[in-house]
Amino acid sequence: MPRLDRTQDVVQRLRGHWRLNLSEPLWGRSAILALRRVMADEAEARLPHRSDWCLGPDSFRQLLESLTESAQIVSLESALHLHHDQLPRIALTFDGGWRDTLKQVSPTLERLALPANVFLPCPVTQQAWSSWHEVIGEALWRKDTAASAHRLLADAGLPMPPLANGHRDERYSQAIKLYINELERSQKGAALGMIAESLGSEPAFIDQALDAFSIRRLEQGGLFRFGNLMPVRSTPGSPQTLHRLRDSQHQLAVLCRQPLNVAACNNEFADEALTRLAVNAGFERVLTRRAGWLEPPNDTVLLPRFLITQPVANSPGRLFDWLLGKLPS
Repeated sequence: MPRLDRTQDVVQRLRGHWRLNLSEPLWGRSAILALRRVMADEAEARLPHRSDWCLGPDSFRQLLESLTESAQIVSLESALHLHHDQLPRIALTFDGGWRDTLKQVSPTLERLALPANVFLPCPVTQQAWSSWHEVIGEALWRKDTAASAHRLLADAGLPMPPLANGHRDERYSQAIKLYINELERSQKGAALGMIAESLGSEPAFIDQALDAFSIRRLEQGGLFRFGNLMPVRSTPGSPQTLHRLRDSQHQLAVLCRQPLNVAACNNEFADEALTRLAVNAGFERVLTRRAGWLEPPNDTVLLPRFLITQPVANSPGRLFDWLLGKLPS
C-alpha cells in the first residue's frame, strides 16, 4: 500500500472510532447494507479486482462482529419502521442471488440467528447477476475465459487488457483492476454490457446462482426473505422492462411463500423513471446504491443503501467512518 494510502487508511480508522463514541446521533436511526458475494477463500476474495464486491469468510465475520457490538441487525421490515431504540437498526441485503449465499452466508447467519434479504435477478435462470466490471474482471482472471475476453474486447475496439504471462497473482489482479477503471472512463457502457452478456454465457459463469430448492430451503428456515432485482442494462421506461420485471415477480411468487414487496437496484443512478417503473410493477420501495441513512418519514419509493466493500468490512474504524460520515448534519 502506498504511503499516502496508508496515511488515509489510518485517518479513516481513527475517525471511525471517534465517531462511534458519539453514539447519541444513532438514537432511532436505521440503515440498509448492500453486499454481493461471500467467497469460501479469504485470499481469493481479497484480490484487488474483487475487493469492491467480494468478502471472504473472515471479513464477513469481522463485519458482523463490528455491527453487533454497536447496532442491531434486524429484518428489512424492522429497519423500515420508525423506532426509538438507543442502538441503530441495520438490515443486511445481498444482491445477485449467488450460490455463496447458501454455502457461506447462511451457516454464519443461522448460527447467530441474524436475518437477511436476498434479491434475485430472475429466479429460474440459474445465473447470478454481475456488473460488466465484475464479469470482465473475472473473465480476464480465469484461464478458461481469458482468451474469449481478449477477443471480444479487441473486436469492440477497446484498449487491450493486461497479460498474465503465466502468473495469476496479486500484481496481475491489480493490473486487471486498473484496466477495469480505464474501461470505466471509456464511456462505452453499452459495448461493455454486451461483452459481459456474451462472457456470462460461458460455462465458467453458469450455475453459480441459487437454485429453486435452495431458495425454498432458505426461506423456510425463517431468516431469509427474497425479493426482485430490477432489470439491468435496460431502459426503465420501456414496456419490455416492465414485462420482464413482472415476469420475474411472478416466478418469485411461485417459489416463495412471502416474497418481499421491495425491489433492489444495482444501478447507481436512481431517478423518476425508476420510481415510475417500481410503482407500475406494484413495489412499495426500491433499494438503491445511493449511500445514506433512512430518513423519517420513510414515504419515498427510492431508499438508500450502504455498499460494503472488502476494506470497509475488514476494519471497524473504516466501517463506522463510512456509515457515520453519512449522518445528516
